[in-house]
Amino acid sequence: MLIRMRSGLAALALALPVALLACGPADAGRRGDTVGEGRTFTLAPGGTARLEGADLAVTFTRVSQDSRCPRGVQCVWEGDVTVDVEAVTGGKATAHRLNLNREPTGVTVAGHDLRLVAIRPDRVAGRPVPAGDYRADFTLTRR
Repeated sequence: MLIRMRSGLAALALALPVALLACGPADAGRRGDTVGEGRTFTLAPGGTARLEGADLAVTFTRVSQDSRCPRGVQCVWEGDVTVDVEAVTGGKATAHRLNLNREPTGVTVAGHDLRLVAIRPDRVAGRPVPAGDYRADFTLTRR
């Protein structure tokens, strides 16, 4: 019985961190989760977030350019990443490009400021980031 209990505890110890990472409260993912104003939320490419109490949805379409300095490389400039997003309000969609390290880092949509605040993963020399692996952090605040 002790052996079964230990193996059950080991399985739980391995499964719990995976489960917690999979359902983080700020990760809006692909489901179109509702996010609170002023809170940072994370989207994967194709993921949509809807602003709580507002007629505004934001979709992270793709990373259109990533020239960030790779980890382990000494660069003269930190580089930048550009993401394409779509904002839908009142049934109308508008496309926008946001940058991480140069303007524009944000845009005003339906009386709210949408801002790109971080992107993951970091680039690694000699290894391109697969398009589906990107995760972008955004904020939406009332103007």
